[in-house]
Amino acid sequence: MVSERERLTAQVKGIGEVGIDKLHASSVLVVGAGGIGSPVLAYLTAAGIGHIGIADPDIVELSNLQRQVIHSHNSIGMVKAQSAAQTIHALNPTITVTIEPLVSASNATHLCSSYDVVIDATDNFDTKYLLSDTCQRVGGVHVWGTIVGMSYQVSLFTDDITLRDLYPTPPPHGTTPTSAAEGVLGAVCGQVGSTMATETIKWITGMGTPLLGRLLIVDAAEGRWNIVPFRPHVESATNRTPHNHHSMCDQQSHRDVHPDGVNHSFDEPGGNS
Repeated sequence: MVSERERLTAQVKGIGEVGIDKLHASSVLVVGAGGIGSPVLAYLTAAGIGHIGIADPDIVELSNLQRQVIHSHNSIGMVKAQSAAQTIHALNPTITVTIEPLVSASNATHLCSSYDVVIDATDNFDTKYLLSDTCQRVGGVHVWGTIVGMSYQVSLFTDDITLRDLYPTPPPHGTTPTSAAEGVLGAVCGQVGSTMATETIKWITGMGTPLLGRLLIVDAAEGRWNIVPFRPHVESATNRTPHNHHSMCDQQSHRDVHPDGVNHSFDEPGGNS
């Protein structure tokens, strides 16, 4: 039976009571509780995800509060994962929250295989590629997002199509813009995080068409939204074991990324959140 809290979510076409049950039974690991992770955590909690893991050992600082809305002034000096856990428990005390350690090469396999979906809300390339590679290896689902200034990108990866199919290797250090240099608007962090939470809910419930094999590129300053299809690299796709992750997988049209569809000031993923 759907609770009063979940009634409006259940009324959304494609979710219903069955979708609510799927959300309750699901587990999501959110890596990063900063500018992107804040709205992700808030909206997944409100949606009723049964188990949320949070991995972020950083400390809340005053400068974070401009965009990291899961934290409050009283959280300054706290570990971000702990602060975020307190906030989402207050929002929805029925969910289970686990504070996970810093994701590293030594524990990534265990962490990524322990959750249904892994959300990458981090701000460094090493972790982004580690999460994608690990999810591909364990057959997991990886929801990815990145932001710089007023521009952001979002996609969804599985073992069939990964971050390396979009950007084969991390860019050389210092060659891409960062939020430390370019700045970042908190409201735009809200947009990317909300989009990533939506993609996660769609995947879990089976509603809609996920951003699998498609890259969402947004320039919020100009009000431009582009979706660029991409497909697995032939040399890497042959080494992958297919998994039946989602009924929409076989319906995706995987084409080469067209350069003209990309905002060229934001061609590579990256930036601090």
